[in-house]
Amino acid sequence: MPLSRIAQFSPLSIDHIQPQSLGGNDDLDNLALACRRCNERHYNFTAGIDPETNIEVPLFNPRQQAWSDHFIWSVDGLLILGTTPWGRATSNRLDLSDDRREEPFIQNARRQWITAQLHPPGDDPQQRIIHEPTDGADGWL
Repeated sequence: MPLSRIAQFSPLSIDHIQPQSLGGNDDLDNLALACRRCNERHYNFTAGIDPETNIEVPLFNPRQQAWSDHFIWSVDGLLILGTTPWGRATSNRLDLSDDRREEPFIQNARRQWITAQLHPPGDDPQQRIIHEPTDGADGWL
């Protein structure tokens, strides 16, 4: 079984970067793979509030921006941390670190992936873990 199938607990869905309800189309440059939860949280939002500056900025666009320019993994591999206004606003809007739920499903899944040595994606230099966690405050989602 391919690694991508082992590592996921739910199928990926096709997400429209520019939502169809706001005029987005089905061209490949407007599509991205997303887990169902992120796709649902994306809904028809195209912007989010950067919690550090309280300024509204466009959400991260995986077709035009590099992940490593806007996000890093926490040292334990459980949290995705925004490092720019776009990264922080996207992390906040989509709750990428799954911090707002009583039962953090995504964090629990990542723990399982770590145990199976499938996560974090340390072999990809674009997604290295470079941030030492603090006390859970100061912009943590």
